[in-house]
Amino acid sequence: MDVIVFTLSLAVFFLGLALMTNRARRHKDVAFELKPNCLLTRFPMLFVTGPRSMFYFSTYWNLYTPYLAEHGYEVFTLHLPWNKTRLRQQRFEYFLNQQESQNRKFHLVLDTPTFLELQDILRKQSPSVVSITRICDSDLEAGPADLRAFPLPVGEVEMKDTPKGSLFLHLGYRLHKQWVRRKDLNSLSSLGALPDTALENSGLLLERAQTLAEMDLRGS
Repeated sequence: MDVIVFTLSLAVFFLGLALMTNRARRHKDVAFELKPNCLLTRFPMLFVTGPRSMFYFSTYWNLYTPYLAEHGYEVFTLHLPWNKTRLRQQRFEYFLNQQESQNRKFHLVLDTPTFLELQDILRKQSPSVVSITRICDSDLEAGPADLRAFPLPVGEVEMKDTPKGSLFLHLGYRLHKQWVRRKDLNSLSSLGALPDTALENSGLLLERAQTLAEMDLRGS
């Protein structure tokens, strides 16, 4: 009986911790001023969710998507299955087929593990994908497994890192890493989750968006 009570208590504790860490990120308000005269992309920017768990599932890209949207960019998020690579690949292929049938195009934004998961699919050069932006940690430890030249324009945005941040958030993310069992996950900082670097990293992503807008302009 004691074992059952202990197990149930532990499960409730971790569930509560998971919900609180997700809520803590979702409620992070970072004040920022808009950069004037931003050249906007012709095609939307599509952010794809990376591996998720109950400790990290809500608002995957944190400040990045609202930051770009406030600057006038058309931003969407594609929610892939949480952590099974094959399911994520199948869902992405299905999504691409849908977009192709409707002649839709977009600029793709991925984190490192998602890029590695989907690169074989992306090498097929879907007409819907105009460009790929890979969000990287500052150490750039994880590179593409396939060194062949990519058929699409690929840009890497190397995000600033910081050891600071809420112990609560770091604990939740450490449990997330243990849950998904992936060594190539992006850091909390490069995902825009830590206040000390979220605004600066959002600015780096904004610079990339303007580069993509210039590319769209030249191609039109």
